[in-house]
Order: sequence, then structure tokens, then C-alpha cells
Amino acid sequence: MINALTSLLPKYFKRRPIPKKLIFVGIDYLCFALSKSLLDQNKQARQPLNIIAFIDDEPWNNRTLVHGVTVFSPSEVSALIRKHDVDIVIQVEGESIKIADNIWQDIIKTQVSIITLDKHQGLKQMQEIVYKACENIKK
Repeated sequence: MINALTSLLPKYFKRRPIPKKLIFVGIDYLCFALSKSLLDQNKQARQPLNIIAFIDDEPWNNRTLVHGVTVFSPSEVSALIRKHDVDIVIQVEGESIKIADNIWQDIIKTQVSIITLDKHQGLKQMQEIVYKACENIKK
């Protein structure tokens, strides 16, 4: 009886990993679809994810919500990374957002992982890349 209980304990008391914190650069269709699919799978995923912010350069999108997450301007990205200890910044190649070089340099200085996804990849492949990147982050 005791052996049966001790073999079940790890299954029911297994610790879930700490969610990895993400920022999406862009709110175009691919970023929207990828973020939605990641959030939809969050409960079943071996690595939970927390989307901290979306970044968009259109002033009318500033402070709006996408999937319940606030959209910020590019000038705020580095501060968000530092404030929330963000793990990964995700951008999709070909998205319409433009971020100035000096802002990218500041992002790079934070030493956050930056993933650039190919817009021709399927959502499943993009998800796998994001999860693989999460596994490679040691915090």
C-alpha cells in the first residue's frame, strides 16, 4: 500500500516549470496567430509561457490589448525586458513593424534571447522553435 502511494506522489505533486516570459514584436496576423496558439496550449505544454507585451509602432495601437496583453511602443521594449526579466523576444520576418537600430542595440545589450521566425514556416513549426528556445534558457 505504501509503495503504491509513493509511486503516485510524483505524478500528482510534480512541480510545473516557471513560465518563460515572452515579448512579441508585432501584432500582424502571424504574431497574433502564434501567440494565440501558444496561449491555447499553455495548460498542456511542458513549458508554460507568459506573454508580457506586444510591440507595435503604430501610435493608435499603443496601450490597446491583444489576447489580454498590452501593446507598447518600440521605445519601451528595453525597459520592459529589464522590468519583467523577459526570457525571449520573438519577431516574425516580414512583419510590418520597424524598430530603429539604436533600440535593437539596447535590446541586444539586455542579453535577452531573440528569435526571428520565417514567415513561411507553419504555426506548429514556429511553436516548436519557441519551445526549443525556452528549453535552452537556463534561469
